[in-house]
Amino acid sequence: MPQPLRRKPRNKGLLAEEYEYVEDFGEQVRRAREKMGLSQEELAALVKEKATVIRKIEQGVFHPPIELARRLEKALKITIVQEAPEEYATSLPKASKPQQTGYTLEDVLKKSGQTL
Repeated sequence: MPQPLRRKPRNKGLLAEEYEYVEDFGEQVRRAREKMGLSQEELAALVKEKATVIRKIEQGVFHPPIELARRLEKALKITIVQEAPEEYATSLPKASKPQQTGYTLEDVLKKSGQTL
């Protein structure tokens, strides 16, 4: 009998609470890209992302995930993500069970008289 595949837990590096984007990060990405003579499409290929994502980042309407931000920093030799100030990181609430809003499938089944 074949054994089930086991996936290694991914190390995401920094948690969302531990970093923040520098001011005008999109503008910095655009300037660095243009300075290197790259088009948005070329930069996208370099960081293995879609050109539309690069456009949105440069417009400042999309905050890239930390992994993509780090790839952009490496490719463009800039810094767009920095550690959050300690007082900010420590003031954030600890992760807790998300609040439930609306109905779950279990609620619907109970209401209709069916059981799981």
